[in-house]
Amino acid sequence: MDALLKWAILNSATENEDAPATTAQPREPPKKLDPAVIDAILGRPASVQMTECVESTENSETPVEAKAVALDDLEMLVENIDNAINLAPLGLWPRLIALYKDGEQTVRSGALWVSGTAVQNNPKAQLAFSEHRGMQAALRVLEEDPATDVRTKALYCVSSFVRGNVKGLTEFVAADGLAALKRAMEHVGADGSPGVTALLQKSFFLLRSLIEEALDAETPENLRPGMYLPNAVAELGFVGTAAGVLRRMLDANCDAGDLARVFEQIAGFLVALGATDSGRRAIDECKPLADAVKQATPLVDLDTSQLDKLFS
Repeated sequence: MDALLKWAILNSATENEDAPATTAQPREPPKKLDPAVIDAILGRPASVQMTECVESTENSETPVEAKAVALDDLEMLVENIDNAINLAPLGLWPRLIALYKDGEQTVRSGALWVSGTAVQNNPKAQLAFSEHRGMQAALRVLEEDPATDVRTKALYCVSSFVRGNVKGLTEFVAADGLAALKRAMEHVGADGSPGVTALLQKSFFLLRSLIEEALDAETPENLRPGMYLPNAVAELGFVGTAAGVLRRMLDANCDAGDLARVFEQIAGFLVALGATDSGRRAIDECKPLADAVKQATPLVDLDTSQLDKLFS
């Protein structure tokens, strides 16, 4: 973990000189919606609509249902790259981030959803989000919010910010984001409810994605943490976290479909981590994981051939 933190500090000090906002890994760009088409359909400039959506959500007299609609409309608008970029000049980022603390669960969830959509594969929006410490705010929600659905949206927001974004990953590491993610995964229940299942799925998928990006040989070494990241993941005990999640779901007799969805992401994470020496050692030393995997495998309709190799 110390090595990963050193990488983050060094990368932060030099990122303005040689690190672009995204890695060289090819990623499908988000669909660009023509602002003129949106204006023609909805009748007002997108900038006006976006401001109105936030104002409506901030207004204490607006019904909760109407606030949810306003945030849905805003999320649709920021799917357009230019509209997402315009959140900054319109002064909407600090107001949107402030809604993470709103008393209404629907509002908190919607604000995080909007944020995650806005920063996804959008370097300029990512920079503005960073300047307002949005990722740190989303991490706090991921750990502290009482509603699982809100925490899941916070994870979506964090994931959208760090994946394929070396500056975002640097910030995430410096903010002790891996430890925060681990705590969120371990404190969530395992009752198979949609919110819990989604949070666990997205958590293991994010870990797998970060490991794969860190080890991607096609990305220049100065733009990725390399072995520092999987070593930190192994050191922090995420293998034990995976074992604990599986055990809780098995003991709770979760629905087979929910178990399969989480198990699929756990398997992908373990295969990615197991490709490294530190990850393989952590897997070999975690007997509860082997027991949980052995018990879960017959209960799910999945191809586990790659995972099986780790335990052969």
